[in-house]
Amino acid sequence: MNPEDKSYPLNEETRSRYGVTAYPAVLFVSPDGGLIQRASGFLTPEQFSPIMQDALAKEEVFSEKLDELKKKPDDAKLNAQVALTYIERNQLEKAVSFSEKAFEHDPRNRTKLLPDLHNRLGLAYGGLVEKAMLENTEEAETHFQKAVSHFKIVIDTYPKSKAYEPAQYYLGVTYAIKGNFEDAIAVLEKLSHHAKDKNIRQNAEAMLERVKDLASSN
Repeated sequence: MNPEDKSYPLNEETRSRYGVTAYPAVLFVSPDGGLIQRASGFLTPEQFSPIMQDALAKEEVFSEKLDELKKKPDDAKLNAQVALTYIERNQLEKAVSFSEKAFEHDPRNRTKLLPDLHNRLGLAYGGLVEKAMLENTEEAETHFQKAVSHFKIVIDTYPKSKAYEPAQYYLGVTYAIKGNFEDAIAVLEKLSHHAKDKNIRQNAEAMLERVKDLASSN
């Protein structure tokens, strides 16, 4: 991929799809377009080889999980693991179908994977909100509602999980991205006073100040 060649549309499509921000860039992509791994900057053969081997190993492990899932299509843990991998690969649509099966077959969270899965889905939808706001307000609202829904499920259903406080922080940030500053301030203010995790508390305090500045300038 040559970033200087503006006459070749695939350059911009690839950059946008896989979040390429620096060149040279090496992308390891699965046959269905999922991003397995990336590397930026000039790499010697000695540096490149372990990165390539790691990408191949990841793809092999994932392929094995997909094969196992064909034999046990209702296995909640496998569905959740596959969904999480698809989220990592920026393949949200595929992740959603496996997530739904994981939620369906593990209503009591016996796998202990569901809170994190909800948070990851929320983050994936949240990441789409800002971009959609510039192009399609209706689509942005849909992404926003889905993100909020996933974070609220964690907050309401899994208060003892490690994902509980991060979900509150992500919810506050998502409100802010959408311009719902009052809701963002309410969530972040509460979190900044009551979070048990020191890093979450500090991040909430810092984000709260930024949101207040944004709110006062609008």
